[in-house]
Parts: sequence; C-alpha cells; structure tokens
Amino acid sequence: MSTKLKTLLSLLIAVLLLAGAVAVLPACEKAGGDTTTEPESTSAPDTEPAPTDNVIKLVVDGEPQIAVIRADKSDTSSADVQAAMKIRTAINGYTEKGQTKIDTDWSKDGKHDSSTLEILVGNTTYEETATGLGNVGYGDYAVKLVGNKILVLGYTDDAISYAATVLTSLIKANAKKDEATNLYTVEIKPEDINYSGTRSKTISQLPTVEGGTFLGYYNAGDDCDEIIVGKTDMDAYKSYISKLESTGYKTHVTNDVQGNSFATLYNDKFTLNVGYYNYEKSIRVIMEPFSPESLPGLEADNKYDVVTTSQVTMIGLEYQTSSGYSSNGLSILIRLADGRFIVVDGGFNRSKDMQMLIEQMKEQSKDYVAKTGGIKVAGWIITHAHGDHQGCINGQWSQLANNKIKVERFYINFLADEERNKAINTYLSNGSSNWSSGEGGGWSSTYSAAAGLGAVIKPVHVGQVFWLADLRMETLYTIESYGPKLANALNTTSLIFKMTFKDPKTGAETVYMSTGDATGPGFDITQKMYGNYLKSDIVQVAHHGYTTWGTESGTTSAYIKMAPPTLAWPQGIKAYPNYVNKSYNKVLWDTNNNPNYKETLVAGWAGSITIFPMPYTVGSAIVKEVKAPN
Repeated sequence: MSTKLKTLLSLLIAVLLLAGAVAVLPACEKAGGDTTTEPESTSAPDTEPAPTDNVIKLVVDGEPQIAVIRADKSDTSSADVQAAMKIRTAINGYTEKGQTKIDTDWSKDGKHDSSTLEILVGNTTYEETATGLGNVGYGDYAVKLVGNKILVLGYTDDAISYAATVLTSLIKANAKKDEATNLYTVEIKPEDINYSGTRSKTISQLPTVEGGTFLGYYNAGDDCDEIIVGKTDMDAYKSYISKLESTGYKTHVTNDVQGNSFATLYNDKFTLNVGYYNYEKSIRVIMEPFSPESLPGLEADNKYDVVTTSQVTMIGLEYQTSSGYSSNGLSILIRLADGRFIVVDGGFNRSKDMQMLIEQMKEQSKDYVAKTGGIKVAGWIITHAHGDHQGCINGQWSQLANNKIKVERFYINFLADEERNKAINTYLSNGSSNWSSGEGGGWSSTYSAAAGLGAVIKPVHVGQVFWLADLRMETLYTIESYGPKLANALNTTSLIFKMTFKDPKTGAETVYMSTGDATGPGFDITQKMYGNYLKSDIVQVAHHGYTTWGTESGTTSAYIKMAPPTLAWPQGIKAYPNYVNKSYNKVLWDTNNNPNYKETLVAGWAGSITIFPMPYTVGSAIVKEVKAPN
C-alpha cells in the first residue's frame, strides 16, 4: 500500500474513533480487473444538512427513524436493490420497535419530499441523487449527505455495493446501547457522512457526459467498458465530443447515418467509441485500452492493387449424424479485389469444414497467388460464440498454419465472463438450450487460435467502418447496443454487418447483409436505428431461419426494410422446408411484403458451393451442389 493510501486510511480510522467506535471497513476489492484505492474522507457535503441537534438520527431507543429508497426500475437482483437490503439489515440490527422500510423512488407526480430524512441508494430520480452524482466519476463510489438525504452512490454494481458496505460500517461504528433499557440509538454527525474513492481506475478517467440521465454501466468484454446516458440529444453528443477533445482526446474518424452519429477518439491510454443513438436518445461511450489496432482504418489509407474480382461464397455444412442430420452452421468466404479473403465464422469443429474453406481459398486464388505472395485472410469474423459458427477456427486452426495461410486479424465482440455467467445462471436453469453446456465458452479458444496464427484480435463497435480493398464493412449491431440488459440468448450477441462491394472499374455497388444468428431483440434495435438504410441486394438469412429468440416483430420489421431480391440461406436442404414458411421468414420471399424478391439460394449439403459474383445481378450465382444421401 502506498504512503498516501496509508495516510488516507489513518484519517478515516481517526474520524470513526471520534464517532465513538472504530468501524471495520471493507477490504479493497478488484472491480472489472482494475486496482482500487482505499476509501477516503473528502471535502464538505454538497449542501448544508438540515437535521436538528447536528446529528443524523437513524435509530432512537430501538425505533427506526429513516427509510431506505432505491430506484423503482431496478429488479430484485440489481446491485442497488441488494445494497438497499444490506443497509436495511444493518439498521435493523439495532431496532426493537419496528423494522426499517425499503421503498422505491416512484411517485405519481415525479416529485419527492426534500424535508424527509432518507437513505437514497443508487441512481434514483431524486434531485439530491443528481446533485451527488455530479461530483462522482464513472469509476468511483461515494457516501455523502445532500440536504436530508444520505446518498449511496456509484455507477457500477461494484461501486454501489462497496458504498453500501462503507455506510453499514459507519452505522455499526455509531451504534450506542443504553445499558438501562438495552435499546440502541444510532446517531451520526453530518460531517462524518462524507466518503469517496475509486473502484475502477479505468472508467474513473473517463470524462462524464453533462446532462441526461445515467442508464447504466456495462462490462462489454474484451477489455471494453461501456457507459450509457439517456435523455440526451445530438447537441449534447456534440458537446461531449468537444469536451473530450478539450481534455486531450483526438478525433480519429466519424460516421453519421440515419440520425445517429459515431466517433472514434483516442489519447495515449484509451480509445473511445462514442455514439449517439437517435431512436433511444442516448449517448453510449465504449472505452478500451489504446493500441494502433484499436483504431479502424481510414478510407484514405485503403490503397490496393486490383488482381481479381470480388465474390461471396456460401459453403454447405449439412452432414449426417448418428441421430439424423446437422443442419446449422455458417461458413462464408469473401474474396476481395486485392486477392485477400474475409471469412465469416467457418462452421463446425470438423476437419472437413476447414478443408472446404482451404480448398476454396486455393481454388479461388490460383490465378494470382504467386503475385500476391501467398493466401491471406484480411479478416476472420466470428459473429458469436456458438460451436456451429466458430467451432471450426477454434478446433481446426492449425490446418491454416500447415497450409501457410496468413490470417491478419479477427473481428469479434464477445460477452464478458460476468455477463455470460449471469445469463447462463438465469436462462439455462429455465431450460434455454441456447446457453447449453459447451456453447458460449469458445471465445477463449478464438484468442488461442489468434495467438497461434499470429493474428490481431480486433473488437468491433457499432458505427465503425472498415475499408478492405473494394469492401466497405460497417458494424450495425453488437451486444453493446443491447446492454446493460442481460442477453436473453447467446444468439443476441451475434454481429450484424452491412457489407458494400464497389466495383473498382464501374463503381457499381452491391449490398450484402451479414446477420450471423441475429435474434429478434438484436434486429429490433437495428431496424429502429437504421430504418431504410438496411436496404440490401443480398441478405444472409439469420439463424438459418430458425427461431428469433423473442421479439419476432423486430426480425420481421428488419427484413421488410432490407427488402432484398436475393436470399442466401445458410441451411441444410433437408431442414430448409421446415422453416421457409415461418412468418418472420415469409416476409423475405412473399412479394406482398417484399416486392423486390427474386431468388433463394440454400447452402445445402456439406461441400455444396454457392458463389455470388460482385457486382451481383439476380440469376448470376454459380452453384455447385453436392447431393445429400437418401
């Protein structure tokens, strides 16, 4: 422990001794992988307290004098609810005449009585909470007095929990027992209710968004933290960008689309991806450690030599098992005009699945590979961590190394461990097969594959654009747009990209929508954000045409706005008839809903190949079908 921290801790103990007893304060804990500081006493309260006798009376002669208030919107598992219960339990340890009340911040007119003595836990709608949070950083906690309200503050779950522990220690230190009556009184001096400290060194360095309403912190995984602020507007977003620039951040690139605005900024420590989401009037800030790879490339730097034509290849993956047929999986190979490739997922952890990819890379590059110096994969996209999508790269990546195929980077956005574990504990126990054992833990194997191949891991964020030869690849959706809500299905984490191919000679463009296993909840956000910007020439049908995992209307609305002439359906030919008539799929091919519809191409049996030459015209697909066994 540093000398400064030892001094601060000594001051804290001295304050508690003056209160009548020494509080046993909680030990430092790690939050989100960050080192934390000891709790410290800070400056005077934001406003002068009103209670009489210059003491705050929590319990008098065994009778509670104060209520605990938490946000009405919180559920029982939320950190502020748990913190409120913890504080109530601490107070009730000294009551004999009744129990301390927990209530919510809801009121019919949205107003609250400022004269009542209350403990406000977390992000309540009280004005005092807003005042208190104004001096608390995103990575900090605080216990302070504003007017007649004792505030227990923090933006993260860990910070709120820690602040509650500090307050319960303070309550314990100030409990006095009357020897004659055996009843307790808990009185605290106003000046003693003033503690703050840092629980996350990372987000404590993030400048706060001015105005708006704090909606939540989200551990976005891959060393990324997210802050969400609601009730904002474009002017607030622009002001925040200016604020960041004034504190030393440099704007790297911006992207405006359909009333949304995105910017990537950086300094020597962090990269920030800041977005204004018009449909929910929110500002979302995603913070990650700075490295050159954390910055998306610029269009001006996208210099390349044309050695071939672009094309998208869908590979069939259906195969026979001991119990029937396996018809899931996604394996898409994209050839760029400069001869490099993009792979989307790759399929199952089967040697054959990787062999099919490698065979296609060799076949499609044979006319120019000597000139380009070998087969190169510019990017390997893992849409989400299900075994039928990223099992191939996780279990078969050594085949790439054996064939001297260079993979430059992986584009990913995986759930954080804590979010995955919460989802599994919540949904797997309710019978959700989408979180079944063995599915969802493949993220670590992807990191191992990247290390073995010498590839860079690139977490992608909404609004980012990647320029790869003749391809403009725009990130439309990641799980960061869904958080801080708990992912209802692993498929809800699936990435969505809008891929626009521009012919280097003619300038003709083809839009291919890559959806992975996107769900209704993910599609709902996507269609609300982008509307008609989703219009596409080719749509990869999401989740093989299976269930939408909730919010079916979101999938339907997104598909209607995509309105593609061509469907690329990653499904086995034996399973396809079972799903083509699902209502959310029907809007893709029923001309009453999609007057542009012309054709459907199904991936089919393992080894079947469907090639979409770019620029694409309806009917020009090249199909090599492998017949399924009877």
